Amino acid sequence: MTAPTPPDAPAKAKPLWLRLLPVLILAAALIAVLASGVWRDLNLETLQANQAALEAYVAANLILAVLIYTLIYALAVSISVPGAIWFTIGAGFVFGPIVGTGVAVTGSTIGATIIFIAVRYAFADWARAKFGNWVKRLQDGFSSDAFSYVLILRLIPVLPFFGINIATALLNVPLRAYVLGTFIGVMPLAYVYATVGSTIGRAAGGVPSLLDLLTPELIAAICVFALVGFLPFIYKRLTGKKPPASNGGEA
Repeated sequence: MTAPTPPDAPAKAKPLWLRLLPVLILAAALIAVLASGVWRDLNLETLQANQAALEAYVAANLILAVLIYTLIYALAVSISVPGAIWFTIGAGFVFGPIVGTGVAVTGSTIGATIIFIAVRYAFADWARAKFGNWVKRLQDGFSSDAFSYVLILRLIPVLPFFGINIATALLNVPLRAYVLGTFIGVMPLAYVYATVGSTIGRAAGGVPSLLDLLTPELIAAICVFALVGFLPFIYKRLTGKKPPASNGGEA
């Protein structure tokens, strides 16, 4: 007679230090960057002072330059370096509005995904245990249409970029919906900033005036971003419901 199969034993919880390790590595990297003072060089003067060298390097090594810049951008976003907006402006400055937008969108999505995975691995179970019913209600709302929630939060950032990364991680948003919503959602604003960077790069020395910045490309970019701002109203008109971000998705 065959003995009954014992029930599967519950999975053993990972040690706290192991769960916290990815977040601690990111935090240590941020502290190192802040201590070095490198982030203080993320400004217009630094870009313009190195313009000739940057243009020469990119002209000779375009693919390598794109890969290096995307990697640095992703690492900066993953550790939430202050002033990371300058990486987007710099991408437009170095590569132009189109390639610069592609670099910025790819780098920010990779970096956001890194911190999303690290925070979810470290704290998602703790958040469910500590704030069970409240987190569960929010998770149920997100699970119904996670992609739309993430997309709206990226298009209309009612929270700082890193805040959205952390909030969605704690709510256990599906990784695929998070990555796709982030990738599409950051495009409009990335294009605006990359266009600003490209315009600065074409300015004839010094700090460009407002009239120098108001090129047809930048005006078009601002119009596109303004149009994106009406998406929640279009969503409400078509569906008869409030956009996801208004239902507590930003928490």
